[in-house]
Amino acid sequence: MTGEAEEEDKRLSAAKVDWDASAPRSILFDDIYFSGDGAAESEHVFLKGNNLAARFSSVYVFSIGELGFGTGLNFLSAWKLWRETKKPEDARLRFFSVEGFPLGADDLARSHEAWPELAAYSAKLRAASPPRIPGVHRIELEDDVALTLHYGEAREALQRAEGGVDAWFFDGFSPAKNPAMWSPEIFAECARLSNPGATFATFTVAGDVRRAIASAGFALEKRPGFGRKREMLCGRIDAPPASLRRAPWFRNTKPSRPQPGASLGVIGGGVAGASLVHAARRAGFKPTIIEEKGLAAGASGNPAGLIMPRLDLGGGPASRFFLHSYLYTIRLLNEIGGDWFSPCGVLLRAENDEARARQKRLLDDALLPPDWMAAREDGLFFPQGGVVDAPAYVAALAGDAQFIHASVVSISPDEDGVTVRMNDGAAHHFDALVIANSIDASRILEARALPLSAIAGQIDWFPDETPPAHAIAFGPYAAPAPRGGLVIGATYEKITQGAAAQTSLAATQSNIEAVSGILPGLDANNARPRASLRCQTPDRIPIAGPLPDLCFFAPSYDDLRLGKQRAYPPAEVVPRTHILSGLGSRGLVTAPLAAAMILTEMTGEPSPADHEIAEALHPARFFIRDYKRAQHIRKK
Repeated sequence: MTGEAEEEDKRLSAAKVDWDASAPRSILFDDIYFSGDGAAESEHVFLKGNNLAARFSSVYVFSIGELGFGTGLNFLSAWKLWRETKKPEDARLRFFSVEGFPLGADDLARSHEAWPELAAYSAKLRAASPPRIPGVHRIELEDDVALTLHYGEAREALQRAEGGVDAWFFDGFSPAKNPAMWSPEIFAECARLSNPGATFATFTVAGDVRRAIASAGFALEKRPGFGRKREMLCGRIDAPPASLRRAPWFRNTKPSRPQPGASLGVIGGGVAGASLVHAARRAGFKPTIIEEKGLAAGASGNPAGLIMPRLDLGGGPASRFFLHSYLYTIRLLNEIGGDWFSPCGVLLRAENDEARARQKRLLDDALLPPDWMAAREDGLFFPQGGVVDAPAYVAALAGDAQFIHASVVSISPDEDGVTVRMNDGAAHHFDALVIANSIDASRILEARALPLSAIAGQIDWFPDETPPAHAIAFGPYAAPAPRGGLVIGATYEKITQGAAAQTSLAATQSNIEAVSGILPGLDANNARPRASLRCQTPDRIPIAGPLPDLCFFAPSYDDLRLGKQRAYPPAEVVPRTHILSGLGSRGLVTAPLAAAMILTEMTGEPSPADHEIAEALHPARFFIRDYKRAQHIRKK
């Protein structure tokens, strides 16, 4: 269970549990997690209180929100009911919960021993539980079941959350023990996140709680409680308030909501496109890749790619995105498996005093726990990181997706879908479309104004060289290739629009020189070079989100140039069209989370990232920055 601590920052300490009591008790909140037959109480209060058995049987996507994850009992009970309920094909269960003090692994396992009937589910949950890092953790437990955990202070987590909820479990510690968890501000956020007709259930009928829930717009009714509790509370909200906290220019008030089973066109066969295909399948879509050259033809085709975090100080939205992209990708790699990923670890070397000082600040800020980031004499070591065979990784994500071997000439979006015209004269219609073809996105008229640029990079593979035991990065990198040998790289060279990347002996020699301090004696004659293009943005943050309709943006937001404060209208976007591009050199790590963000925005389910991250990646950010920059120029 979660709550707001008195201290300003608890850094997500593990919950402290007293097991000597008659029931496991939170030392911080002086209240129990469960007692007696906790599973029966969860069923009575939350499952039956929200009429879930009947509702599960007739939905395609059902989202549950919870205040207080605790032992995970309510989630496990809902998951079991979902599995036992006959429902439409391609139906999906999405569970969203906030938690301020996650249970440690031992306490979680000990709690789960109380419910042997849930053992098959609880074991999967424990195996997939994320580290205690603040922010949003999306866990795919089965093809049709996903858990989204917001670790952190409850009100802040709810304020940052996006996505609609159909049923709420209000299950914090007792209102007398943790009143902040039952405040009007908390329930106002729950109302904002609710779909029309969303229900709730809770074990308490305390007067302050009833008034707080009612003030948020929920209708209430008392029902018989469980065991010694005479009454419990249930209710619903039919007309929730507007759900998005985003700035007007980042809102989409008319999003398309294709049903599961809908067709999704994905332009691009690299890691961005393959990640979208993987996320689309989990969302119940039928994806098709459109790529003339085949899978992993660009930078995603390198024989080795690093899986390591980008860590930024300050905790801003971009910092959170890169950190949680790493966590998400590590979970994904562990889940889908394959000998194409070598979790050998990655050492980030500190080459000078400035780098050493920065690494010390990263450790002091505890961006990753000690078992995920450790100090070494020559840098920081990330034991979960490693090296991936990029083409095999892309192929695993793409699976058996349908494929159209052609290049796109134009797209024609409308409210019913998107028609894509090919260079061979064919046309294909999709219920939705995502543009994910790197720098070639600039060839599509609707995306041409986005500030994408191409960077040429060359890596060199030495198949007969003995590599280091783990990957080493320090600007350049050297890594063991999953197929054997050593990979070094990579050069960085700006290239004109439309030009192709070419290998060169000079680039090979540059790569050899860059790693000569740790790997002397490499011979350029033994190298197998590969050059490709990377696509990047001016702020080095990917583009992920709905494609903005610039014909609407210019007249609607031009007053920003003058610094006018007024009620700006919400944005309009190109119908049923999203874009994922500008991944730079970190696409192997960032593409999966960005793809999941796009798919949840399409479906309206709880997002795997907070709304500030969504704004930081939004394609419209560049145009809004230009408008606001013009305002500052006028003032000078």
